[in-house]
Amino acid sequence: MDNNTSMIGTPLLSSEELQVLEEIGNPISYTVNSVLFGEGEETKFALLIRKGLVRVQTGSPARIVAIRGAGEMVGEMAAARHRPRSASVFAMTEVDALHLPAGLWLQFLYDHPRAMHAQLVAAEERLEEATRKSVDSFLGVEQRLAKVLVEFEAKGAGTVIDGRFAVQLSQRELADVVGASRESVVQVIRALKGREVVSTGRQATIIEDLEALRSIARGELTASP
Repeated sequence: MDNNTSMIGTPLLSSEELQVLEEIGNPISYTVNSVLFGEGEETKFALLIRKGLVRVQTGSPARIVAIRGAGEMVGEMAAARHRPRSASVFAMTEVDALHLPAGLWLQFLYDHPRAMHAQLVAAEERLEEATRKSVDSFLGVEQRLAKVLVEFEAKGAGTVIDGRFAVQLSQRELADVVGASRESVVQVIRALKGREVVSTGRQATIIEDLEALRSIARGELTASP
């Protein structure tokens, strides 16, 4: 999936709702590695990602907790609750977004109950995602890394290189997502490369055998000796 494909409709917003947001919001673009907003900030706006990928990270040292792409919101809860940002968001690629001032975003939700309900469902799904990752922390690094790569592929959170899906994160960033040391992730990637499950490129992990990776993620297979 091409992560640079513009959003024309999302599971959260109908085409009619999206048109309303286009009328009240302002288009904004971010270059690679730009900060969309920082943890602890009291900025009052939400962003609807229209194109590109962003990473959400929190804590010190920072840990990547999510990757968001076209059709997904970032900063919507802080904008609605008038609370400081709970995480920082950085552009992983060139990003086009719709900037929605907090007051207009909140009024939009009041005026569109279906969209408000969809946002509540999305918030619950993100909570479930966080809970699942907490449970996953008890799994081995190999299985956790495989689950992350499979999830990225399923979401299209990467690029296609010569017909193969590539997750464009450094091994340090992958370690942050997995919740493991860089050294452990390097060892696992070396084992996966030895089994030709993945290959590596510049700041990228390329999936060579998706079915094998899925089997590792389910705990049915291991690449480790």
